[in-house]
Amino acid sequence: MVDHVLAESATSSPRLIGGTKGSHIIVAPFPGAPDTAIYVEAEADGRPFFVIPWNGKYLIGTTDIRYEGDLDDVQIASDEIDYLLRETNRVLPTAKLTREQILYAYSGVRPLPFTGDKDEQSITRQHFIREHPKLLNLISIVGGKLTTYRSLAEQTVDLVLRKLPNRDDRGGTRSVNCVTARDPLPGADTSDFDTFCANFKQHSRLPETTNDRLLRIYGTRASLLLNLIVEDASLGEVFDNETGALAAEVVFAFKHELATTLTDCLLRRTMVGLNSSCGLTAIEGAAAIAVRYFGWSKERFELETASYKEEIARKFFLNTNL
Repeated sequence: MVDHVLAESATSSPRLIGGTKGSHIIVAPFPGAPDTAIYVEAEADGRPFFVIPWNGKYLIGTTDIRYEGDLDDVQIASDEIDYLLRETNRVLPTAKLTREQILYAYSGVRPLPFTGDKDEQSITRQHFIREHPKLLNLISIVGGKLTTYRSLAEQTVDLVLRKLPNRDDRGGTRSVNCVTARDPLPGADTSDFDTFCANFKQHSRLPETTNDRLLRIYGTRASLLLNLIVEDASLGEVFDNETGALAAEVVFAFKHELATTLTDCLLRRTMVGLNSSCGLTAIEGAAAIAVRYFGWSKERFELETASYKEEIARKFFLNTNL
């Protein structure tokens, strides 16, 4: 956290971050579930919340509660669960959702600017880039959100580049700016994705549901996974029945997406960690693929699977814990 770093630096900087907790619940499809995302205001406090079709399930959230605790111990509270269920059932009366229908829940803390006693909903979601005159070349980022992260990154990179020497190796003037506004994200390098999808499906011998999954998660990089399967047909095997994830995705995560752990692979690459069991039913299958293709030892297999279970226990709250 920004304030912790500044405290370690022995600077007298005022407090910059004042986070609020947002919690979410994940449920299976239910009676009256919407086909598209809905956005409404809660009756209890007027706060906007949403019900979103998500990975074959529904994501319901969020709350907004000031949080001062340990960032490594963020948990959904009982009253937050009641709030989300009550407001969803009010808007969608046929849902009749109960705690028993919750697959799992998770919470996070928004890194919002510190504002003292200001109402949580009134705290700005804008980001700020703060320089510290007493700490040369230290830059702190305060606030921001997922939907504006590329803009924030661009502003930060441009500021850093302005601080760097502007001479190239030959003594000439160097003019460099952040290129995020021009460079597409991985898998988005086409102006006609519909045509790409049609061509991909025409050449793929995989089931339609598998094609849809690969295209949804990997975009144009789905072709790279198809190449792996052409080279080794066993990589077309499914290792998670719920999501239909393929062995090729595990290999791709480690070879081309900088994954270094099983947790990287399942939670932050293949998305298998977001299935109904948080990936717990797929960890041994995924680790076995790494054993076969990357030579993991028995000790590495056991360490990676144990670490993954610990990560899930820390970040997610399965129904049995609610």
